[in-house]
Amino acid sequence: MPADYAILAPVYDDLGLSDFTRRMTATLVDFAQQRDWLGRRIIVLGCGTGASLDYLSNYMFTITGVDNSPEMLAIAQQKFTDTNANIRWLEADIRELDDRAGTADMVLAIDVLNEMNSLRDLETVFATVARVLEPEKLFMFDLFTIQGLTERGCSGDALIADTDDLAAFSTNTYDYERQMATTQYVIFRRQGANWQRSRAQRVLRGFPVQAVASLLQRTGLKVSGIYQLNLEPYDPGVSQADRVIFLVEKP
Repeated sequence: MPADYAILAPVYDDLGLSDFTRRMTATLVDFAQQRDWLGRRIIVLGCGTGASLDYLSNYMFTITGVDNSPEMLAIAQQKFTDTNANIRWLEADIRELDDRAGTADMVLAIDVLNEMNSLRDLETVFATVARVLEPEKLFMFDLFTIQGLTERGCSGDALIADTDDLAAFSTNTYDYERQMATTQYVIFRRQGANWQRSRAQRVLRGFPVQAVASLLQRTGLKVSGIYQLNLEPYDPGVSQADRVIFLVEKP
């Protein structure tokens, strides 16, 4: 996966892969503030090319952006070279954060946790969050539901970029036995008079919502709510949603 992001990093934003994160960051921070959240220190797990930070840097937050891809971090850092944003960059696996991450009043993980390989990996991330998050502060993240991941994996082929300098195609497949959606990207970039062809993939795994809630509780975190993307409450037995938002508090 790190090698794939080395390929995707230069075109990640151009392919629209950061659009969901950019859109949801403002929504989630606003939602937290409506619930009386107060704080300044925010850790963004899997910050990628900095889509969340585009929004957060407009306010008086102290931000730590964490990602294990140096290429993605380099793209993110370039965006803020000429700004006064208070951002620390940390190249690290989100399952293995050390003391450099410090502590936080909010931890955000948008469009990242379905990339974990297993429930055990998720639990490791949650334990890390429980360690860095201050009491009575918030951890907010999204997850594809298994329903949503199945729909994504069965969505077929698409042309996702077509400009004078960039063309890209995506092919989606789904492994029902492993509950895993794979997107293959074929990318053509103009390099002078020639075109360069590259390939990358992104693998997302589905996790039962109730199992994720149980893991959070086991790591000492409290699930304050599970919501659909429109922030209506999500009922695992009734709601039909392709993605859910977890609002989690450290007691």
